[in-house]
Amino acid sequence: MLLKGVLTSISLAITAITSTSAVPVGHSFEGRQEDGPVTWDTHNLIVNGERLFLFSGEFHYYRLPSPGLWFDIAEKFKALEFNGISFYFDWGYHSPKKGVYDFNGVRNVQKAFDAAKAADLHVITRAGPYINAEVDCGGFPGWLVNQYDMARKSNPENDANSAEWLEAIDKFLVPNQITKGGNIILNQIDNEYADNVDENYMEMIKNKFKEDGMDVPTIFNDIGSPNGNWITGPGSVDIYGWDSYPLGFDCANPTVWQNNRSTHWRDMHELLNPDQPFALYEFQGGAFDPWGGPGYDACRQLVNEQYAKVYYKNNYGQGATIQNLYMTYGGTSWGGLAKPSVYTSYDYGAPISEPGLMTPKGYEVKLQGTFFHTVKPFLTTERFEPKSDNSDIILIDGLADVNTNTKFYIAQHWDTASEEKDEFHITMETSDGTFEVPQDGKLILNGRDAKILTSDYDFNSHHLVYSTSEIFTHQAMGSHDVILVYAYEEEDGEFAIKVKNDKRVKVETEDESVSHSVDNGILTLNYKHPDGTTPIYISGAGKDLLVLVAGYSSATRWWAPITDAKKNERVLIQGPYLVRSAEVKGRTVAFKGDIDETTDIQIVAPESIRSFTWNGKEISMSPTGHGTWSGTLDFGNPEVKYTDLSEATWKYSPGAPESQPDFDDSDWIKANRTKSNSVTIPDTWPILYADDYGYHTGNIWFRGTFQGTSQITGFNLTCHSGAASAWIVWLNGHYLGGFDVGNQDFTNLNGTLIDPEGENIISILLWTTGHEDDWNADDNYKQARGFTKSELLGVSNQTIWSIDWRIQGNLGGEDLADPVRGPYNEGGLFGERNGWHLPGFPDDDWEEASIPESENRTGVSWYRTTFEMDIPQGYDAPMSLRFEDDSKARYRSLVFLNGWQLGRYANDLGPQTQYYLPKGILNTSGENTLAIAVIAVDEAAQIGKVILEPYTILESGIPEAELVESPSYSDRTQ
Repeated sequence: MLLKGVLTSISLAITAITSTSAVPVGHSFEGRQEDGPVTWDTHNLIVNGERLFLFSGEFHYYRLPSPGLWFDIAEKFKALEFNGISFYFDWGYHSPKKGVYDFNGVRNVQKAFDAAKAADLHVITRAGPYINAEVDCGGFPGWLVNQYDMARKSNPENDANSAEWLEAIDKFLVPNQITKGGNIILNQIDNEYADNVDENYMEMIKNKFKEDGMDVPTIFNDIGSPNGNWITGPGSVDIYGWDSYPLGFDCANPTVWQNNRSTHWRDMHELLNPDQPFALYEFQGGAFDPWGGPGYDACRQLVNEQYAKVYYKNNYGQGATIQNLYMTYGGTSWGGLAKPSVYTSYDYGAPISEPGLMTPKGYEVKLQGTFFHTVKPFLTTERFEPKSDNSDIILIDGLADVNTNTKFYIAQHWDTASEEKDEFHITMETSDGTFEVPQDGKLILNGRDAKILTSDYDFNSHHLVYSTSEIFTHQAMGSHDVILVYAYEEEDGEFAIKVKNDKRVKVETEDESVSHSVDNGILTLNYKHPDGTTPIYISGAGKDLLVLVAGYSSATRWWAPITDAKKNERVLIQGPYLVRSAEVKGRTVAFKGDIDETTDIQIVAPESIRSFTWNGKEISMSPTGHGTWSGTLDFGNPEVKYTDLSEATWKYSPGAPESQPDFDDSDWIKANRTKSNSVTIPDTWPILYADDYGYHTGNIWFRGTFQGTSQITGFNLTCHSGAASAWIVWLNGHYLGGFDVGNQDFTNLNGTLIDPEGENIISILLWTTGHEDDWNADDNYKQARGFTKSELLGVSNQTIWSIDWRIQGNLGGEDLADPVRGPYNEGGLFGERNGWHLPGFPDDDWEEASIPESENRTGVSWYRTTFEMDIPQGYDAPMSLRFEDDSKARYRSLVFLNGWQLGRYANDLGPQTQYYLPKGILNTSGENTLAIAVIAVDEAAQIGKVILEPYTILESGIPEAELVESPSYSDRTQ
């Protein structure tokens, strides 16, 4: 096994390498024959005999608690030209208690596989046991915090626990492998395991997968760069790869890029694993945002479509043919899913936004994916050194197909962050001659841009000599072929093809800026890229050819849905917001998709096609010549109806009786432990760590009782919890303050709040934000959530004058009161334990209130209302709840929709103010229950406006999303 230090020892050798990998080496995974369903060589995966550029995206089913919407997301992956989907499997999401595993309801992972299969997506499975993913404990279950032995090490206890998880999840993975008729083609072993490693642990996981029946190739993603971990030796995998997040996560400076693109990855690949394809199992698809951060709009700006152009195309130039974008759909860290550094939204600035909407980066990804799923020579290339002018400014990576004469030129600025507009030419040596390209005009890189240019390429019935415009796709359309090329508007374009007879060539176009010349059997078109799309029809050059020249904005709204996967046949359509699919039915093409407004469309289809439907309705189209059609999709006037929450009837109840001295806590757990498996060392005893008493998420109550004496002057507490945690303290019912984590002295209380003769009660409410991860395999996830120190001040004998503590978290602890919603949904608030957040809770005796609130409330306040939703059939209106307030008093809020905790709001931290309410949890055709718990961190606070509103309204072909099971209050009490 090569470790991280390999970079130092071999870096000097990189510059000496000038050629690409050796002759492709056939390889099959252990236990399979060379003709098995998944094989590989130095270039690609080969799946069922077909070479594959695996263009995959990360999706976490557990961050979208509505299985019906998984089919929607999978369709959008396919529409954006992903042919793969990567699933992490969160151990803690499925296991509230050792030996207990739940794969029902929102945890039914089979539905995730079904969604992938319905969209014809290959699947990468990543079941850990450790996943990281900015989730609580890095994916370990809360109960594992109490494991004595170290995680991610081979020892009897951890081996047994890990095997328990793998056996549970493998029951779903094994039958969904491609070898069993499913879609899984790759299976990852652990995750980013490169620090404090144990080869026996890796080998144990491999063996357990194999024992359970996993027989697809194993993979590993190295941390950050090709460090060489787990290529050979015990624990090694079949196809090594790595991950990279080159722009990092500083969304606060969204226009600042570092010049940190790698130009040596191909060299590293050739040194480390040249007989395998170059794989990037996690490449930056966006960025996460912390509490107090700038918000995901800034992240979307940092890692935008320009980033996708420059960094993804650099990967291709380096030879990558497996690229998985983390994230492609981020989703929501609902309930207590998140680790402390991130808040509820996990939008990630991904190509598909949290409410499932298209983004400019998504459209750019579509352009790239359509290209390399169409232009097959791109899959099998070796490096060559192209010649160009301005080479000090412009980097050109040359890729030559090993099977044909086709070459690719990937152009980008040497300075990745450059925003300059630079001109250049490329010397293209082709089978048709050598050309200084372009021959007329100039190539331009306008700021943060990158281009993939193609030469010497046989497509359909034609031979492309070269093009300075990027290829989107091409297709045979019966009597003629079509090819669509694009670049930024107003950039010069030059497109040259071979023709059979110079004199018979005829070029037709209505764009007067288009010129052409025919010389020595080569037709050259010159043009300016328009604001829209210019059709140019070429006849007499062999089979007729329709060249569609698009400006970039127009190109992003071109779609090429597959109508016959076996033949890779497509139709082209321009204009819609989203095209989910197309199906040829006789002489009709049936499209399914979404529009966000009345939209003019163009369609290119074979001559045999005479009619079209959109979401099952016939649309009127007019032929415009050469197999093209034009028409309009009418958006209509949808009436999306929902309650105005400012006019709703709200009910209010105070919700912190635990803060009062007369509260009965006799049924709470006594905190009397003197030992803990936490890595956090206590300063005093007993142990006041929530996990030691079976409470692993949400709000935790501590109540300490001590006998008064005139010697006591106060007490001292030290809180240990995650980022953005808060804790509030009362003494004998009197508010003493709200704090961040750390130490606090409460002094000069004797004679004022402490009863020197009787019993005194300290009440503490701790708002937690999850556990740390285990990135470095050092048991960091076992950090305490609670108090490392609690002592009385002014007394010398802490044994006699001590505090007796009791603790309360979620109802039932690891024995969940609500197994349907699972281990992360509820914490220990009085209202949570008593079902105040559930539909059907009898709140008739609560007092009426209004939001925004008109008065400050202390402690915990609960608000409940119901509201109606009516989204017409055939439309999609993803809904949200948005907070709008200017309160200077600190408070925290929990948002429950129909009993599901979908948001954690911190008015003093932010940045999140808007919370996604997914269909399926949200009843879009009826009544919904909304409950909001407000925790005043300062002595008193008041909630501002809460606004129910859609992100947007779409006429949509979205699949039906059934309502998930949402147990009511009566279900809990039965």
